[in-house]
Amino acid sequence: MPYDLAKETGTWTSGKSSDNWGECLQKLGVPADMIEQVKNEKYVVEVTVSGDSVTYKMTEFGETSVNTFTLGVEGDEKDSMGTRKVTHTLEGDLLVSNYPNFDGKGMKMRTVRRWIDDNTIHAEFTIGDNLSGWVDNVRV
Repeated sequence: MPYDLAKETGTWTSGKSSDNWGECLQKLGVPADMIEQVKNEKYVVEVTVSGDSVTYKMTEFGETSVNTFTLGVEGDEKDSMGTRKVTHTLEGDLLVSNYPNFDGKGMKMRTVRRWIDDNTIHAEFTIGDNLSGWVDNVRV
């Protein structure tokens, strides 16, 4: 069954994460003294979908960032850690995000999202060549 992008419309927050999520955050550039705070942050993401265009409005640590992307088109993504290039595509029952240079030093990151149920999206991350982790996002 194909990934139902329109079903993402709504408000989401962080749920469970992999045991190594702190290590993942560190590799993504989160300073060591902020990892526990980031792990415990209940960010809020408001998602709107119009055709093959999606807007994510994310609020974390009192700051809001808004990113809109079109499937298959490389674009800029901004958040509290900076701006990076990303391309989002649908691959069967997955929404895939490829970051060719996540950290500005050539480190690749790939995120694969799939539906667990109507209120849970499981996001798996591959960071660099050998680190993987996951986060579940739950509908508010």
